[in-house]
Amino acid sequence: MSNKLKNLKPERVFYYFEELSRIPRESGNEQAVSNFLVDTAKKLGLEVYQDKINNVIIKKPATKGYENSTGIILQGHMDMVCEKELDSTHNFETDGLDLIVDGNYLRANKTTLGADNGIAVAMGLAVLEDNTIEHPELELLVTVEEETTMKGALELEENILTGKMLINIDSEEESWVTVGSAGGRTINIQFDEVKEKFDNSNSEFFRLEVKNLFGGHSGSEIHKNRLNANKVMAEVITEIKKNFDIKLCDVKGGSKDNAIPRECYFDIAINKNSSQDFTSKVKSIFEKFKNKYKEQDSNITFEISNLENKFNEIFNDNLFERVLKLLNDLPTGVNTWLKEYPEIVESSDNLAIVKVIDNKITVIISLRSSEPTVLNSLEEKITNIAKKYKVNYEVSGGYPEWRFKPISRLRDIAVKTYQDLFNEKMQVTVIHAGLECGAISMHYPDLDMISIGPNIYDVHTPKEKMEIASVEKYYKYLVELLKNLK
Repeated sequence: MSNKLKNLKPERVFYYFEELSRIPRESGNEQAVSNFLVDTAKKLGLEVYQDKINNVIIKKPATKGYENSTGIILQGHMDMVCEKELDSTHNFETDGLDLIVDGNYLRANKTTLGADNGIAVAMGLAVLEDNTIEHPELELLVTVEEETTMKGALELEENILTGKMLINIDSEEESWVTVGSAGGRTINIQFDEVKEKFDNSNSEFFRLEVKNLFGGHSGSEIHKNRLNANKVMAEVITEIKKNFDIKLCDVKGGSKDNAIPRECYFDIAINKNSSQDFTSKVKSIFEKFKNKYKEQDSNITFEISNLENKFNEIFNDNLFERVLKLLNDLPTGVNTWLKEYPEIVESSDNLAIVKVIDNKITVIISLRSSEPTVLNSLEEKITNIAKKYKVNYEVSGGYPEWRFKPISRLRDIAVKTYQDLFNEKMQVTVIHAGLECGAISMHYPDLDMISIGPNIYDVHTPKEKMEIASVEKYYKYLVELLKNLK
């Protein structure tokens, strides 16, 4: 272990977390980390299986006295969301993470930390390594592409797992045990029109952008009313367009469908004859919207900059109008709340990405709901807006909800263990974010499942941080829980 993490406890958990952090592991780029897990299992002398899509299952026999106990599956995912600050030079394809101990927290240097879900893998490996821990037969299941398609869980092989209880370690708030989660799908909207040739000899070009928004996880933080960069810029550009005849050259906002977008820019052209007061007027409009939104996000920043690149193609005016109207009409945020638990989100959508793909403007929206019929209604609401503006759409992806089970031996023991160990009450909840438990239950419908985890904050953003003491507390809890599942 490096000098950075050598004093952190539990030592072997942070050792494995640091080893994982050395390996680039963005969703879809998991071969190296999958191979690392296989190699680690072999070094520990444990049975290991790597399937054709790089999911890994490591098995360890029960300890003495637990041979007849129900087998336990520890589960997490090996991939991470890769977000970074605008001024970061980090390359997620080649660079390991630069970990920083910051007081009571562990974070990374201007990037996401990957605690979602590296901490599950690190805890699982530490448990498998430690021969002093009492436990039933164990299987550590580590899946791929959870953050994008849930491919690992959705395409999990049947009859490969033998355990009857599953502990998912992908939750991010201690003292809570999750027993249900939302399902989701993605809608891709694409305009037919491509760019047209443009005489740029009498034009100036500008980039108009919003940045430094807080962002966050589009499931677990969608209820916090955080600004969506794509919605903000659609509103701002609509206002600017009322005052100036601007042409659309390019647009880009958001980068991940499960992250609330933090930045968005429009590249525009304007006739030189009408551009004299353009910058000052735009700055005035920016100031107006900054004042409007500063209470929601005090860090909101608008910028206008000259572009040296002179575009020789633009999108036509009719398309520009339709794009803005579509973005302004599309909902984003909470759609409905659970009637039984009004503080829990039932359904939501995230206007996640706006960008040019194959010379066509594309809008990507992610939807979530714990109730399938409500998810269908939300899909219909959004596709009707797409139809209104005569644009193509495709509903894709999708992962199932994890429905609450009224009877759960695992849940009962988990709650009692927490109470006995810490003299604190553990809260039971159903969350709005998607978890792999729903997809896994498609293949193993009789599994008794819970999801737990230490305190992790601002996931899916460069501000992501994990509470060090909470990791120690939760590893102690996991060890005790395994002991109590005799």
